[in-house]
Amino acid sequence: MTDTFTDQKVFASFAELSKTRPIQTPPTLKRLPGDSWKPVDLKTVIADGFEQARPTIGSVDNVDIGLFYPGRINMLFGDSGGGKTWLALFVIGELMKQGRDAILIDYEDHPTSQVHRLEQMGINRDTILQHLIYLQPSEKWSKHSEQNIADACKDRDVAVAVLDSTGEALSVDGVQPNADDEIAKWFRGCARYLADEIGAAVVLLDHVVKSKEASRNSDFASGSHRKRAAINGAAYFLDVIHAPSRDHDGTFKLLTRKCRFGWRKHGTIACEVSMKNKADFQIDFAVTAQPDIQRTASGKPIFTWYMEKVSEFLESVAGPTSKNKIVLGVNKNSRLTTTAIGTLVEQGYCKIQQGSRGAHLISLVKPYRREAPPEDSSKNPF
Repeated sequence: MTDTFTDQKVFASFAELSKTRPIQTPPTLKRLPGDSWKPVDLKTVIADGFEQARPTIGSVDNVDIGLFYPGRINMLFGDSGGGKTWLALFVIGELMKQGRDAILIDYEDHPTSQVHRLEQMGINRDTILQHLIYLQPSEKWSKHSEQNIADACKDRDVAVAVLDSTGEALSVDGVQPNADDEIAKWFRGCARYLADEIGAAVVLLDHVVKSKEASRNSDFASGSHRKRAAINGAAYFLDVIHAPSRDHDGTFKLLTRKCRFGWRKHGTIACEVSMKNKADFQIDFAVTAQPDIQRTASGKPIFTWYMEKVSEFLESVAGPTSKNKIVLGVNKNSRLTTTAIGTLVEQGYCKIQQGSRGAHLISLVKPYRREAPPEDSSKNPF
């Protein structure tokens, strides 16, 4: 019997294309029975420069943190047909454009559909062939599956592994979705292997209860509560504002349902997603967060993220600079960048001086930095 955790023929050229790429090889699982009870050598952890985990996978405009934690299990859940797969493919596509690799474990669709969607988002076929590892399992996860994954990831820089969907994966593996012990054991299989041994940001796509009102008020995906406990990264509910279709643009909000290290608070809107149809069936995706806003005593908004980016840009250039060059350098929302420049001048971080021909130039007086998020993860309720 053929093991379906091997690459599909449509992506048979992956191995040849990747041979020329000098990418770090991820570790493979070499534990013997009982090895997990051996003490962990913490010297290696400290020597590697320990830092608090941070979500860096899946970039979001206006903020400097991503959606998903690398090397951890994350989840994106919502109503069936609501756009979860589209968003996951957008994250995959953006990473592939940066030269990184991605895994898509597809229990629900066909490779031609996923390739077409990626092409609609502007990902060319060469990039797909070079960077996407596509799997379509129809058998239970096993040690042989681990080896197939390890072989597929050799000499690759796998940033994300998307599993679509959790419910179908549980069905293939013969796991009852409401059985706590079975769910806990299932998470220790494929998901943990991809996170711990491959180092990918594992993103599980999952569903909620079918009632629309109940799903919107749901705090987590349907099934056993052990799903929530097993998520050691971040989890988001995709709230559909306008469902996407061939004739209509889609808009969504990602509501934070868990963030293990407190970079986002439970219940807050992590970002807004827009999905716009263009000519020739192309699709524009935008993932945007409301920029950090503080307010003065009079209620005037202060966009602290933009203020920090302006400061960093001015620190990187020599001498006074025009407002237009700053706007181009920050390369984000021009209106908010201009507002941030004015606020930095008002607060004494920058000053305006006359240039040649009466031009107004901006120079840095002192660097500006926002307050960092809490380092103590115990402040996070999850």
